[in-house]
Amino acid sequence: MRCSALAEELAEPMVGTVDQRVRWLLIEDRSAWGSEAVSDVIGAERAATAKRLDLRVQLIRRREGPPQTDAPRTAFLVDTDARIVASREIRSLDGLDLEAAAAAPVDDFGERVGGPMFVVCTNGKRDACCALRGRALTVALAAQEPDALWETTHLGGHRFAANLVCLPAGIVYGRVRPDDGLRLVAAYRAGRLDPELLRGRSAWPAPAQVAEAELRRSLALDGVDDLRLEGVESQEESATVIFVVDGRTHRLTLRAERSDPARPTSCRADKLEAPIHWRLA
Repeated sequence: MRCSALAEELAEPMVGTVDQRVRWLLIEDRSAWGSEAVSDVIGAERAATAKRLDLRVQLIRRREGPPQTDAPRTAFLVDTDARIVASREIRSLDGLDLEAAAAAPVDDFGERVGGPMFVVCTNGKRDACCALRGRALTVALAAQEPDALWETTHLGGHRFAANLVCLPAGIVYGRVRPDDGLRLVAAYRAGRLDPELLRGRSAWPAPAQVAEAELRRSLALDGVDDLRLEGVESQEESATVIFVVDGRTHRLTLRAERSDPARPTSCRADKLEAPIHWRLA
């Protein structure tokens, strides 16, 4: 059984499963991606440096092609908290300063980019579910968003394929069917989101991702900016998340629980895991 089908059968919750990364570095790359595509392209040492800096590095493309077509290539730096994007052309990956990308002002990276970017994981060598479901989603979105849509490498959460990321806000959706994708993209352009398919926001820690979805359901909120995160007080197994909505403060308490039974978390997994999920207390 594919990991995405198993996760659906077990009704595994998706919300709160996005790794917290405020900065994203997207590098255009048309080569055939392997299971460790980012490390293969930028080098294992630089990939480890990016992880240490909390900089999310993704390869993106609109099509496969010979590597020589990647000179020059475009790189995008996204700050999902400030919601800004800058881009520039690069002729060599050696020219990318990861320390600066992680901490320097985004405007130092290149020219501001207007409009959203939509990225879908199609990294089939990493997990077959991303190829099967991700490709179907990109086909459905290609005609509607030819200039904003990109395929990307591993995003995490293969078992929630197809995964769609709306940038620059860093809103991540899972189990996105082709028809869902068309609706979610249109909603994002209109400043709205869908809490039912929401995995979370990459700028926020997992408890805040879960708390956002719960509060949105409770108050029937669908505007991207309907609530403001004021703070997260987190301990090992509990957390308190504070939001402000229309001038009123909402304080939500959550607890971390392990999901049963243990299961493979990807199609390539050789061991079983019991994922931790945050739940409203």
